Order: sequence, then C-alpha cells, then structure tokens
Amino acid sequence: MHIPGIPPFDHFTITSEGHDPGYDAWRTATAIKRFTNAFVFDPSQNKVLLGLKKRGFGKGIYNGFGGKVDPGESVSDAALRELQEESHLTAPLEPCGLLLFVGAGHEHSHHITVFRAHTTDEMRPEWFAYPSLSVPSTAVDSDTFPAFPYKDMWKDDPLWVPHLLTSEYFVGRVDYGPIPIPKPGQHVEPISDGTGYLVDGQKFDAGMQKWLVGTIDKEEWEKTRLWEI
Repeated sequence: MHIPGIPPFDHFTITSEGHDPGYDAWRTATAIKRFTNAFVFDPSQNKVLLGLKKRGFGKGIYNGFGGKVDPGESVSDAALRELQEESHLTAPLEPCGLLLFVGAGHEHSHHITVFRAHTTDEMRPEWFAYPSLSVPSTAVDSDTFPAFPYKDMWKDDPLWVPHLLTSEYFVGRVDYGPIPIPKPGQHVEPISDGTGYLVDGQKFDAGMQKWLVGTIDKEEWEKTRLWEI
C-alpha cells in the first residue's frame, strides 16, 4: 500500500476512504513538521482523558496531549515530554498510529505519531466516556462521565479513535481545507459539525477534502516502524 507522503507498506485494511467532488488528487507539500499526540484511557472503566486547548492553534478543540518534536529529539521522547508538560502525567507510551495532514495553503505537511497509555496553562485534562466503537461520530451516554466530545474535536477523529481504543494499529492521511490561525485578540470558535471555524463571526471552511484511513497488523507496524518517519 502506498499513501503519498508515507513510506510503502503491506497488509493494510481500509476502514474509511473518500473525497469531495472535484478533489481527486492528494495535495502536494514540500516540507514536513513532526508532532506527537498521546491518549490516556482506562478500558476497565471505559473512560478517556482529553485536554481542551485553551490558546493557539486548535483553540477550543478537545484532543490528546502532544506537540512538536524538537530538533535532535526522538518521537518517543517528545511524546513523553509533551504528555508530562501538558497533563503532569508520566506513563509508558506505545506508538499505535501515524497520521498525515496537509492543509490548503500550507507548504508543509503534519506527520503526527499517535501514542496510547493504559491508564498546564495550555491544556485542562478532563475524563470522558468511551465513544461508540462501531458507529463513527457517535457518543455514548454515561452516568459517570461526560459523553465523548466528537462535536468539539477535529472532524477526522471519528475515523481513527475507535482503532486507538481497541488496540489496533492504524495509518491515515487527510487533506483539509484552510484552517485559520488566529491573530491576537481574535475570537475563534469551531463550528459544531466540524466543517470549519468562525473567526470573529466570519466562517472559514476547514472540512476534510480527501481522506484514507485503515489498520495495519502489528507485525507490519513493528517491522516498518512507520511512527519514526
């Protein structure tokens, strides 16, 4: 299997694929920025720890804990550092997914290695109930924890979060429309259906234009070490 921007690999099972009308080709990017994203969850209680981004890119979005890989730093070391800085947690992390995002108007692509762990002024940790693992974008009511906040997360999250929570390994790519970067003093609010943002009341589309997500078996994942690209 070959996804542009990711080294070739075998034994790939596609779980979601699509594109907007007229958007058949993958967007090109001339540079790479590397990031990590770590998720902490407790299968025994069906709960997931998320952080609400309070400032900067992705403000108002729930996500795992992560950030940029610093020069000379390994992906695994960056994941541990970002988890501790943003949640004050230290936990053994397992790389489990690789996601590639290319946004309209951006010269670089975002390579994000996703980590999972069983059991700051930038993020506020909050526990949420597991989402549905079989019906995409569907939250599940819980008497103990708030419902999983898909409506306040990136639109691609329902495509791979179930793989994350069911011990699968996954690879995916999503090309997005323009994502606004707020200027000082601007108010940015994600639109609840995930199609874009309101910047001081003006709508900016930021929906998925082309995507491909699937699972990869553990042997292939460990052999290729895709998370280190």
